[in-house]
Amino acid sequence: MPVILDSRDLIKKIDKSGMLKLIENFDSQCIEADSISIGDIPARDYNCIVFAGMGGSAIAGDILKQMFEQHCSLPFIVHRNYGLPDYVNDRSLVFAVSYSGDTEETLSAFREAMKRNALVVSLSSGGQLEKLSNKYGVLYIKIPAGQPPRCSLGYIFFPLANLLRKLGYVKQVNVEKIAEIAKNCANVYGVESRENKAKEFARIMRGKIVVLYSGDILLPAATRWKTQMAENSKQMVAVNVFPEMNHNEIMAWNFPLNWISNSVVFFLRDTRDNERVKLRMDLTGKILKSKSTPVYEVESEGTQVVERIFSLILLGDWISFYLALLNGVDPTEIKEISYLKRELASSS
Repeated sequence: MPVILDSRDLIKKIDKSGMLKLIENFDSQCIEADSISIGDIPARDYNCIVFAGMGGSAIAGDILKQMFEQHCSLPFIVHRNYGLPDYVNDRSLVFAVSYSGDTEETLSAFREAMKRNALVVSLSSGGQLEKLSNKYGVLYIKIPAGQPPRCSLGYIFFPLANLLRKLGYVKQVNVEKIAEIAKNCANVYGVESRENKAKEFARIMRGKIVVLYSGDILLPAATRWKTQMAENSKQMVAVNVFPEMNHNEIMAWNFPLNWISNSVVFFLRDTRDNERVKLRMDLTGKILKSKSTPVYEVESEGTQVVERIFSLILLGDWISFYLALLNGVDPTEIKEISYLKRELASSS
């Protein structure tokens, strides 16, 4: 009898909207995204850069923030909320990012940025954000529509990375290398690969309380794992970062006993983690194992920081897809999110 994770015919019965194809073709998305027209903005003496976005859109901001911290002293903030922080003013650069163009938090940030005379760049596949951008003469980057926002990371990330490179804030991203990593992941973690890490980890996570830990460098990947498992797999996942978790959360690994006994922990590791963070991970792993909590370690791969982050993001995407199948849920369906959006729209 065929196992669901190994059978495209069985997968289609659950994956009714074709999430598998979108994950498999991420390499092509990267190449296409890299060629999207981005226009020009003035190279001013900005006091900060704010990336205003939510959900799948904001993950691109998290990655850009890590790139910034490697090469630039200018503050880069990922803003997941309505409005804008008080320090944003006419010397600030604001990216208003929403795949649909109708995310109300992002539209709120856009309007506030215009009030404060910040320089605004917007990105969406259409919606109200496109209309407002045209109305106010804001530099607008249009990306392809027609897929879930969480499946459009390449379309969101690469145009903005290219714009920041033109301004001299970040180094050029090797899109061919990212596409190569994605293509390799599709081969190594794909359906036809019967025994692979993505399927193995999905089986381990099924029915468990999943806890993810990383250093700061890989926090975008850990966050992506959490959000993909929430939307695709419909499964609760917790995330924390070293060294912070050692100052409080490590003590929580005592109660409640049924929570501890049903947990599984994943450490996402990077070669450039602080040496003290590496030691903290080693020691924390020993503590957790002493409590009979399974601990799995996953190493990032690649040369550039962005390559290593994407290597784990892609693994997480595959895990979340297989975990959705094991949970018996359509990875594309998001009825609770849709309900919230309808109710919020009716009350506005």
